[in-house]
Order: sequence, then C-alpha cells, then structure tokens
Amino acid sequence: MKQFGTAERYLRKADPVLSRLISEVGPCRLGRSKNYFLTLVESIVWQQLSFKAAVAIHERMLSGLGTRRPHPRDFLLVSPASLRSAGLSRQKVSFVRDLAQFFEDGGFPRRRLHRLDDEEIIQLLTGVRGIGRWTAEMFLIFGLNRLDVFPLGDLGIRKAIGFHYEIADFNDPNRLEPVADAWRPYRTIATWYLWQSGDNTPLRTRRVPAVDSNTHM
Repeated sequence: MKQFGTAERYLRKADPVLSRLISEVGPCRLGRSKNYFLTLVESIVWQQLSFKAAVAIHERMLSGLGTRRPHPRDFLLVSPASLRSAGLSRQKVSFVRDLAQFFEDGGFPRRRLHRLDDEEIIQLLTGVRGIGRWTAEMFLIFGLNRLDVFPLGDLGIRKAIGFHYEIADFNDPNRLEPVADAWRPYRTIATWYLWQSGDNTPLRTRRVPAVDSNTHM
C-alpha cells in the first residue's frame, strides 16, 4: 500500500535482510480492522492456539452468536455454555465477556485513542482481564496500524529473527532487541515482513495463516 512506501524505503536502507524480504514479498499489505472490539476478541481466541484450531473455534463461536459482526452485548446475552460449546475454554469465555462488559460500560476510549501513545493504550487494555501485552500489541498493529510496535512476545517473530539473522537463542531479548532497534520508527512494518517470511501472521482478520501458538497473552 502506498502509505507504507516511506517505511519500506527506510527499512531497505537500514537492514539488508529486510531489503531482501521486501523484494521477495512485495509491497506491505498490512490491513486495518476498524471493529476494535472484534479485533480484541479475535486476539483472545487466538491465544495459545494453532491456526487450524483457532479458525474452527472462531467460526463456531460466530455461528452460535448468529452473526458475523457481533456487538459486545451479544456476548453478554448469550449463555456462557453456548460459548463453551464453540470450543472456548472456561477461562476465555470469562475473558471475552469481561471485554464485552468493558466496552458496554464505556471503558474503551474510542474517541480519544488518537491522543494516546502506544504504551498508554497497552496499559489501558492490559487492565482488562485476559488481555496481556501480546494481545494489546496485536491491537496496536492490526486495529490501529501503529507503525513502531515490536511484539517481542510473539513466537513467530522470535523464530523469524533467529532464522534470518542466524541467532541460535531466539528467546533471548538481549539478542533480538538490538536487531529491532535498527528498524525504528517502523518496527511494525519490519515485523509484518518477518511474519510473511514464515507465513505466520497472527489473527485471522489478516487472512494469512498463523502456524505458531503464542505463549504470551
């Protein structure tokens, strides 16, 4: 997309690995979901699941709700047992219902989101039970298209960096963060290209398979 052209040119100059990946993958196609509630619900569903399992549960959940674009109140009106029958764990049922109540109570600051920086949004969202840093970062990337997010807790990203930059211990933040520092202020776009290189972008809303489970919420 044209709006990411500046980031692509910057990353090509800053990092030869990314220059190669950009040539191989082509222009960044990072989309944006304006349905903030469903983006967060989807992130919760995806926690610690493979792509295949998450898709199946997500489809059954929407079928049980009777709509593909449910509102927060739909999750509060349906019985927890119905959500459980879709395959959601008891814990995730409570998480999505807590999130729905958060939206219904007006806790989500839609009108002033643009005035909040990334860390402020992360702190706000992680105050909701079931939303950890990884989930909040996925929202920043896929819900808001914030340009400088580096989801260090994402297993797919750690593996991709380990592979492309020949870092054996890809779980060591001290080895990964210096690599990502070269991508500022476009770490989101660099992250997207690394996801594409492993064909493992999280979240079904992006319509790209996610093959890794995420151990960090």
